[in-house]
Amino acid sequence: MNVSQLWQNRLFARTVGASYARAIEQRAAARVFGRLLFGTDTDRIYRAMSVVAELPDGAAVLDVPCGGGITIAHLTAGQRVRYVAMDISPGMLDHARRRLRPELRDTVEFVEASIDAIPFGDDEFDLCVCFNGLHCLPDPAAAIREIARCLKPGGRLVGDFATRGQVRRADAYMVVMRASGTFGPGGTLHDARQWFTDAGLTVDQLESSGAITHFVVHK
Repeated sequence: MNVSQLWQNRLFARTVGASYARAIEQRAAARVFGRLLFGTDTDRIYRAMSVVAELPDGAAVLDVPCGGGITIAHLTAGQRVRYVAMDISPGMLDHARRRLRPELRDTVEFVEASIDAIPFGDDEFDLCVCFNGLHCLPDPAAAIREIARCLKPGGRLVGDFATRGQVRRADAYMVVMRASGTFGPGGTLHDARQWFTDAGLTVDQLESSGAITHFVVHK
């Protein structure tokens, strides 16, 4: 079973996937886990997620993979935006739906699809957010190309991913996760820059906090 098939498995999503989603929802626990294993400041991830709260009325945002919906929670009541939460895992989408605040039900659209075949047109989104996802994909470069296709000219891609070659203990953890099929091949900081530039995106920010790389790029 490859990494995509594993995340599509409902049993996996209800167990491993749900445990991961609940862990990142608990900020205090995530801080400890992030510091001990990845040598990173996880608060930086949550701060970056708040980019969705800054969207002007009428903006369109694609959240992929949306996982358990942690980024959606940063939307504010009354925001008049189009928010598409997409994931290949039906189980993770179920988790995201359950934790969706009632006032956001008319704002958020849930879509089950693969990130390397996004079912939307060219130049459709003002913003794409991709938090904690690239390291779980079988082909991150292909995913970035698809995201770039769907971004409007000037549109931004904001996110992070677990990065090889930054922290030795994190590298060891990622080897185990790849062997289990939970993580894909991932990449290094150099790989990430290549993914973005090859997709025709301009890198505005690309820097690591421990073994987590944060990025902001635009089309």
